[in-house]
Amino acid sequence: MAKRILLEDIAREVGVTKGLVSRALAGKYNVSEHMRERIVKKAAELGYDHSNLRSRPAPISRVLLVISSRILLKEDYWQPIIKSVTYVLDMNSIILEYFVYDENKIDDQLLEKLSSADCGAFIVIHSNPKIINEELKRAARPIIEVDPKSFHSDGVTQVKFSNYDSIYLATQDLIEKGHRVIAFYGSDMHATSFRERHEGFLASIEAHKEQGVEGVSINFDNTNLDYADDELLVKVLKANKITALICANDIIALGAYKTIKSLGLSIPDDISVIGFDNIKDGEYVVPRLSTFDVPREKLGREVGNYLIGVFSDRQLQYSQIVVRCIYIPKDSVKKLN
Repeated sequence: MAKRILLEDIAREVGVTKGLVSRALAGKYNVSEHMRERIVKKAAELGYDHSNLRSRPAPISRVLLVISSRILLKEDYWQPIIKSVTYVLDMNSIILEYFVYDENKIDDQLLEKLSSADCGAFIVIHSNPKIINEELKRAARPIIEVDPKSFHSDGVTQVKFSNYDSIYLATQDLIEKGHRVIAFYGSDMHATSFRERHEGFLASIEAHKEQGVEGVSINFDNTNLDYADDELLVKVLKANKITALICANDIIALGAYKTIKSLGLSIPDDISVIGFDNIKDGEYVVPRLSTFDVPREKLGREVGNYLIGVFSDRQLQYSQIVVRCIYIPKDSVKKLN
């Protein structure tokens, strides 16, 4: 049987006191945000059962962040959002606590702890297994889903980035620069964000079809969570005179760089490339990748402000809140006319 992880174990790993670990995991104020992040991350790594924490007097309001350890440990992407939410709520005497679970260890006891949690609302990051989502709905409290993996119209408020509009405008910009055969490279099955970006591309192509614009969809199988299909990309590039490639995100775009160059093609002289997410690696490749910046801190503030309104009965209940992404043109796009 696996060893039960205690507060002492976490304290020893982080190099702090047991009391500090207890305060950090309980969401108390007298812990720096940086130290709280370190402790929460280490607790997730060790597999700590958060239900072991002693109960404490209820604050004015409490929000429970429901997140799997797998997603929590993707620190670079999610932590700016979580940190921003925490800051906004903290400034308004609202406590954000973590409910961290292992996706491979979901049982009736865990579900009972979740549904009976002492909180006024839930925050979901990206995705949870269906059984977790169903339990949250039964709890009959507001649910805020951040950067959702899938779309559903069941009373959950989704806070996301401007996926559709951003790629619509990027496609339009390429058309204005003289590109007439443009491709979109991604996987609709990966997440709602990818599908919305693809839909924005198709809509922009349709709106400009009288200009002789042709759109090519390179939609690969993402069953195994792959971020590319090099063989499919090579096949499409050889069969079409594509002058611009819009990718569902930067990781896909950087993979496409290698494939394009393996065909003896040059970026952007032979083909322009655009990504999405503005990750650091896109700044270091040659040529630098044109992309969209996703304002994660701003999205976190929107989540926090929405919840403040919910708790004060001043907030209309929205189905979606969309945060605008900013296009960052760099060196990977060429004007043809």
